[in-house]
Amino acid sequence: MRSCRVPGALSAIIAAVGVALAAGLSAAPAAEPPHRTKLPALKPLNAPQQSLRKARVELLASLYGQLKAAESETGSELIAAAIEKMWGQSGSDTANLLMERAGLAIKARNYELATNLLLALTEVEPRYAEGWNQLATIYFLREDYENAMRQLKRVLALEPHHFKAIEGLSIILRETGRKKAALKATRRVLAIYPHLKSAKQAEDELAREVEGQGI
Repeated sequence: MRSCRVPGALSAIIAAVGVALAAGLSAAPAAEPPHRTKLPALKPLNAPQQSLRKARVELLASLYGQLKAAESETGSELIAAAIEKMWGQSGSDTANLLMERAGLAIKARNYELATNLLLALTEVEPRYAEGWNQLATIYFLREDYENAMRQLKRVLALEPHHFKAIEGLSIILRETGRKKAALKATRRVLAIYPHLKSAKQAEDELAREVEGQGI
């Protein structure tokens, strides 16, 4: 795993987070988080980074192929777990620390703190799709569906087969009344992960609501 030096500004954030968590801050109503419209500019990868990224892409492609071809739910779950483990590998000690602290803030329901940590994480490692995915989760918990969808689209720009992000989009679309689009997204999930129980159930329900209307 690549070690990453923590910049001074982030050191201050991390230190402040430790104090906040130790003091047991409660989740107070938060100020409106900043809205982003574009991914940060990505710095070119050096040769070793390019090699690692290529190997990761090839391994994920193999796992996605196995996930689609799996014959049982149990086998699918094992493959999906391996994929999710790969998603979680940031390659950065700084990103790992920020993600860990964000997780603690989420458990404490301090969503404002978690948001700030994850925004810092996406600045440090904009190629780390799980940072954007966790940020989407926070916005969803805060019922900021527009911003949640924006972050999920960034996840998919980095990891097009991220079935959790696509399922998240489906949930938001359904929650906001866009059931036809939700059904389409759910079927996109099942094209990647055919045995995903939650997606199969959602497809059955949405198909009755959308395609069964008027029958």
